[in-house]
Amino acid sequence: VGFVAVGPEGGFRTANEKDIQKAFEDAGFDLTYSPTQNNDQQKQIQAFNKFVNDEVDAIILSSTEDSGWDDSLKKAAEAEIPVFTVDRNVDVKDAEAKKAIVAHIGPSNVWCGEQAAEFVNKNFPDGANGFILEGPAGLSVVKDRGTGWGNKVASNVKVLESQSANWSTDEAKTVTAGLLDKYKSDNPQFIFAQNDEMGLGAAQAVDAAGLKGKVKIITIDGTKNALQALVDGDLSYVIEYNPIFGKETAQAVKDYLDGKTVEKDIEIESKTFDAASAKEALDNNTRAY
Repeated sequence: VGFVAVGPEGGFRTANEKDIQKAFEDAGFDLTYSPTQNNDQQKQIQAFNKFVNDEVDAIILSSTEDSGWDDSLKKAAEAEIPVFTVDRNVDVKDAEAKKAIVAHIGPSNVWCGEQAAEFVNKNFPDGANGFILEGPAGLSVVKDRGTGWGNKVASNVKVLESQSANWSTDEAKTVTAGLLDKYKSDNPQFIFAQNDEMGLGAAQAVDAAGLKGKVKIITIDGTKNALQALVDGDLSYVIEYNPIFGKETAQAVKDYLDGKTVEKDIEIESKTFDAASAKEALDNNTRAY
């Protein structure tokens, strides 16, 4: 089995890719792990095409970009190599290319965005102003988290500005400091950061501006660092995006290769944390990342 992976990108990614590798090893598969660097899609496409040429039995794809996969997937379909997308969906236009994809496995990014909106609605029933810190443009995960937010956010909640901080703590700190200064007179009360790392950067900027406790920060992922920041009062709400689904992925591949029917969309359950449940999770020491 070939694993076209994202590679180093923070706590979620490390936990996710290690879990997938371990699960396939435990299931008796020979998994070749091929990470890219700096979200380089060309390297991913090269790795994918090499796996097709090597005639692997199946390909696991965790894509950096949601488009640009049609040609590679067409090759996989022609070679009758099943493809399983994990974590991130791909946007495929070509009918032949679509045939290659057996299933998508991962948590729901739309659900994560909805949870963020519902937290803001509940905490600011009279409305509020705030910001959204997004991941890199063009990723299905960024679009889906934004869609979820849009699905549920109340009409009296105003997003003053959405800006990408590229999943980065340092970048989010700089971006947030600029936004807090720019919109000082609008009294921003919340920041929805699309991942933990950006939320932690936003928290540093909020603290430096003397606004800790006055601006609620919501993040997605559920890393130990974020849960600790929640306990410490730097974050207000953390939505888990569960990275542990290696077993489900290995099982789906095994079932398909054994001729069994596999569900098209295997959704992995995630949960949400406030300060109390975060403390409990940290005390139990059950977090994988």
